Amino acid sequence: MEGDSKEEPTKNKVALQILLPMFPAEATLINSMIAVQRRAETVYYFNGSMPMFMHNESDIDSFRYITSQLLANGSCKQKDIVNCFGVSAVSVKRWVKRYKKSKELADFVSKKKSLKI
Repeated sequence: MEGDSKEEPTKNKVALQILLPMFPAEATLINSMIAVQRRAETVYYFNGSMPMFMHNESDIDSFRYITSQLLANGSCKQKDIVNCFGVSAVSVKRWVKRYKKSKELADFVSKKKSLKI
């Protein structure tokens, strides 16, 4: 009927929530969503305030693995890793290539080649 001032029921109303990443105070930002922090001898990676990965600071294979995973998943860009950690772009490309082949940390770990005498 015309003239009715009844409101039409709303369909598919979506409540939007603003995402405010809150990082630990001592963390270094990789980008606006991902941060890294070193505590004692352990390196922690955060997505907002949620820890997502950790490794010993001397574990270079784990570092390469997690940074490659961040890139492969689209969580950050190559330039973010290069700028944050001071590594070369060529190295990062190499790590990502190895990550895409292996997908497992155990397969990703560099194997020391023994010399045959």
